[in-house]
Amino acid sequence: MSNFSVAQADLDGKDVPARSASRSSLLRAIWKNRILYLLLSPTIIGMIVFQYYPALTAFWGSFHSWDGRRARFVGLFNYEFFLEDPRLLQSWVNIFLLLIFNLASLAMPLLIAYLIYRLPNAAHRYWYRVLVVLPIIAPGFVFIVLWRWLFSLDGGINIILRALGVDSQVVWLGNADTALGSIMFMGFPWIEAFTVLIFLAGFIAIPSEMLDAAAVDGATGWQRFFRIELPQVQGQLKVLVILTFIGTVQDFGRALFMTRGGPGYATMVPGLRMYNAFTQENAYGYASAIGVILFIVILVLTLINQRLIRSTEQ
Repeated sequence: MSNFSVAQADLDGKDVPARSASRSSLLRAIWKNRILYLLLSPTIIGMIVFQYYPALTAFWGSFHSWDGRRARFVGLFNYEFFLEDPRLLQSWVNIFLLLIFNLASLAMPLLIAYLIYRLPNAAHRYWYRVLVVLPIIAPGFVFIVLWRWLFSLDGGINIILRALGVDSQVVWLGNADTALGSIMFMGFPWIEAFTVLIFLAGFIAIPSEMLDAAAVDGATGWQRFFRIELPQVQGQLKVLVILTFIGTVQDFGRALFMTRGGPGYATMVPGLRMYNAFTQENAYGYASAIGVILFIVILVLTLINQRLIRSTEQ
């Protein structure tokens, strides 16, 4: 036996008692904090029963033709149909367009956060933050009902256009050419309170010494914004980009309540296609396959999110 092998064997022999001591230390720590673990157990059990078990069931169901009562193993058939389903193919085009729009709309909360940050009066900054956050008090259903009325034939948008001299008779959500754009327009001017507060926190955290040094060097106005302040909130921007990816892929509430994916497939998205397969077609296996694909996409985006957070000093 070579000297290297002997040395390696000695190291392996030393690792055994080290691992044993580590396990004993872990068990002692658990026993010492047994009351805390006992109090946590209902939460852990609830997560296993209501989160992990359904996810595992969906993975199992994705390989079966399953209507809720009988299940027949079909292998990869559901995933093959996933690649051929015309409604689902159109939904990926729609979700891509929505994603591009949602990413571009991050510019609005960034701008508002910066304008609030630059206000010289602390009291004014406080009240503008209150005004930004105040709309989230209203239930989401109120938001949906309001926008459905705005897009209706006799709704607010057509009333405004007629007042401007435009003879508008458009049913915005009932026209395949305007339905997806109407869903994008929802929430105008796209100032989401959570996003504004994250950007604002990033601006507030910029060291005053850095800004003073920039002023000495002659950086003012937009030059200061693009060269000094915007790079300092890149950590927040990275996180919000990934969260926007995840939220857009997951979301189907707007399409469900506003258009139910229509007219035709004009506003269909993957989450809504999964919902329809489950609730209308009783195709639980196919719905599970769509859910697994969405899970993989969202998991990859979440891992990217975690990596970006670790790679950012902030």
